[in-house]
Amino acid sequence: MDDATRDEIANCLDRLAAESRWNGDLWQRCYDLVGANADDELLAYLHDDLIHYTGTPLFRSEPRPDDLKRYSQEFRDFAAALRSRKSLAQFKTQYEW
Repeated sequence: MDDATRDEIANCLDRLAAESRWNGDLWQRCYDLVGANADDELLAYLHDDLIHYTGTPLFRSEPRPDDLKRYSQEFRDFAAALRSRKSLAQFKTQYEW
């Protein structure tokens, strides 16, 4: 993954973390970027979190703001790890909750 792509994904994650409401377009952009670069082990690990972030329970078309809050710090942590080029093992050691 080149530096520009790494930065774009990190910026997208930071923007997603800052959203107080569901932003489907931003989520889709981030999801597409991560999926296209999932050969990186850290992004492959993140991909699962992005899927669960949608949190669309039965009878609701989008997650509530409270459903999204718990992901904010996690996405910021992923963004920081990407910017500092951490491996998945380093990420888990430093950020694993």
